Amino acid sequence: MGVEGLAPEQVIQSREQHGANRISRKKRAGIVRTFLGNFNDPMLKILLVALAINCVFLFRSESVLETIGIALAILIAVIVSTVSEMGSASAFEKLQRVVQNITVRCIRDGKTMEVPIEDIVVGDIVLLGAGDKIPADGRVIRGSIEVDQSLINGESKEATKALGGEDDVLYSGTVVTNGEAAMCVTHVGDQTFYGKMASELQTEQPKSPLKVKLEHLAKLISVIGYIGAVLVAGAYLCNALLLNGETFSFKHILHAGTLIVAVIVMAVPEGLPMMIAVVMASNMKHMMRDNVLVRKLGGIETAGSMNILFTDKTGTLTQGKLEVAQVITDQPELLNTILRYNNSATISNTKRAIGGNFTDRILLEYSQSKPVQDITVASQVPFNSKDKFMSTTLTDGRVLVKGAPEVILKMCPDADHAEIKRQVDGLTRQAFRLIACAVGNQFAGLVAIRDRVRPEAIVAVKKMQAAGVQTVMITGDARETAVAVAREVGILGFAPNAQPNVSADARDGDVVLTSAELSEMSDAQIKEVLPRLRVVARALPSDKSRLVRLAQELGLVTGMTGDGVNDAPALKSSDVGFAMGSGTEVAKEAGDIVIMDDNISSIASATSYGRTIFKSIRKFLIFKLTINFVAMGISIIAPFLGIGMPITVLQMLWINIVMDTLAGIAYGGERPHHSYMSEPPKRRGEPIVNRYMWGQILFATLFISGLSLFFLVSPLIQNPFIELGSIYSMTAFFAFFMFINIANSFNCAGSLKRNKPFVYIMTVVTIAQIFLIFFGGSIFRTVPLTLKHFTLAVVLALMIFPIDMFRKYYYKCRYGNKHVKI
Repeated sequence: MGVEGLAPEQVIQSREQHGANRISRKKRAGIVRTFLGNFNDPMLKILLVALAINCVFLFRSESVLETIGIALAILIAVIVSTVSEMGSASAFEKLQRVVQNITVRCIRDGKTMEVPIEDIVVGDIVLLGAGDKIPADGRVIRGSIEVDQSLINGESKEATKALGGEDDVLYSGTVVTNGEAAMCVTHVGDQTFYGKMASELQTEQPKSPLKVKLEHLAKLISVIGYIGAVLVAGAYLCNALLLNGETFSFKHILHAGTLIVAVIVMAVPEGLPMMIAVVMASNMKHMMRDNVLVRKLGGIETAGSMNILFTDKTGTLTQGKLEVAQVITDQPELLNTILRYNNSATISNTKRAIGGNFTDRILLEYSQSKPVQDITVASQVPFNSKDKFMSTTLTDGRVLVKGAPEVILKMCPDADHAEIKRQVDGLTRQAFRLIACAVGNQFAGLVAIRDRVRPEAIVAVKKMQAAGVQTVMITGDARETAVAVAREVGILGFAPNAQPNVSADARDGDVVLTSAELSEMSDAQIKEVLPRLRVVARALPSDKSRLVRLAQELGLVTGMTGDGVNDAPALKSSDVGFAMGSGTEVAKEAGDIVIMDDNISSIASATSYGRTIFKSIRKFLIFKLTINFVAMGISIIAPFLGIGMPITVLQMLWINIVMDTLAGIAYGGERPHHSYMSEPPKRRGEPIVNRYMWGQILFATLFISGLSLFFLVSPLIQNPFIELGSIYSMTAFFAFFMFINIANSFNCAGSLKRNKPFVYIMTVVTIAQIFLIFFGGSIFRTVPLTLKHFTLAVVLALMIFPIDMFRKYYYKCRYGNKHVKI
């Protein structure tokens, strides 16, 4: 192929061999399929079984409310999951829309023509100028251009691409900012850098840590529920047929079946999926006030479980824009004159610099407010990557120059080379980009340009590290720049007791790697150094996805921040993706959480919210599982003590509806607290109910069950009720049972100062229970109690408070404060 470009038949042949310049799309599940697939959740499977059995006994009036409650709980949970998943599916469509409806200038068969971007093939010669979007991957074959590659590498610094230069590779989707060139297309469609990232965006996200934990819990609860249901039904039949001598009939089968349904429903906290959805939705509003937009509900809790955060540098840890940070000169007016007039950019009517390259625009805007000499320009020689300087000749014969320090110093033999080199080395180590200026052979000074570190990023990194979250900076910058920024922000030097260095740039055991070094390492080698990894320099998009994958294989819950298309694959494959609010739409669609103010400290807020929500879920489970186990326990034992049914099926269902729904919402009202950020993150496979929780559940279950049985059989309690009848006695027991569980809810809640809604909601529950006792009638098997007997039930219920205080005191004495946590 020559400069004539491809002939028509060569275009067809190339398209058949290499494909069209179009990104393929994998078939995605529709909304119906996604909706049905969400019924696969283990917790919902148990509820579906309970719902099916409940429907069989629907003709029994007491089953209607519970049937409706279960159905609503399932439906809400499935709808929330479906909406979340369908929203994430639009990431690929966003990526497609970025490149469609674009035409490019192309040389074919000796003629320059405009063709649709999808018609470009391998071997085409494409003409590029300022403002053009590069349509495919290729190499420069003529001319020189400057390219904004932030779409690919996230870096604001423009790259020079020239024939015979250090870098002549062009990437699809990047934008030409200056110059003119011709490129030869080498890759199109799926084979481009851009296309490969799009392919990664179509992969499925991993299960969230919460979902993994709930799967384990569902299996355990289902076993407990089914065993308990069989035991309760067996106890009922033994009491009715063996102890009372009743004749076996269909009504016994019907009642036993009803008990099985009630116990299974009692065992499964069906309000949990709905509680999680409601709590997360509620916290979304609070998080918005902290500039955190949650796109996918599961992302909130996952943020709290995060073990490692892979973070971009530009725009996340830094301000995201280069600016003049320091000037070293003893001739400020002369230096400012060089910056203003030895410049290819111009000032627009909006007082912004336009044209020229990125560096020229920064220097021109800086010089606008500075005093300059009155001069007249005769001619200019623009900057080029080969000479590394720009010159402007004045009408008086003087020549203004600016460029790379090593080049400008050669032009100034009388300058103090040793001192200037010392200054250059010191500033370079601090990640400054340096521009040297001179007039003829007279050195005028240095201008230091830098993307400043966000002050709040230093605080945020410290918070995350204190919370046990390893922070790894991934950047396209050179190693020296990356190390300087990482040291300033506090990522490097955090682990003083770590193992020996792997990198010469690392101290205190911290590991710094470049993309080239990373590519030479096996997965096993990376996994070995990953706990000490702090910085990856000269990173490629594929490095981010690889690190996320390896961290997940180690069982770590991974977070990823980003703002460019290059970050989208890693954002999606990570457990929780944090997209920057000023970033590309593709990144926002791929992420779980959008940081609206681009402030990494907002990630710390999201982590705090996530940990609080997880603790709320755990508190609810302690409370609810205690009720469930107590209800099952006394239902199994009571028949053998001659008590047919201490809690009726409808009473069980009332307890279940009230305690599942309202209590779940009540526990979800807690606000984040700084103490949660001093705890280590939860392991991916850590059970949602830990040893401390099982201890609290078992202790409360034994005490409440024992006190309940004492209430039912003790003459001291029962004798005053003999003359009033058994229904009166059972009403008093129902009141006691509800009040002791309401009281126990406060034991599980922790600090009420951070959860005022809890007090309000549980007050409503208490009032509703009192109303039910006095007005429930035969439907709920209740009659009004006298003040004396009502007080007796309340006083006995309140005994749970001193008993639980004793448990906490004992646990604290034995294990210490640091172990008393959920």
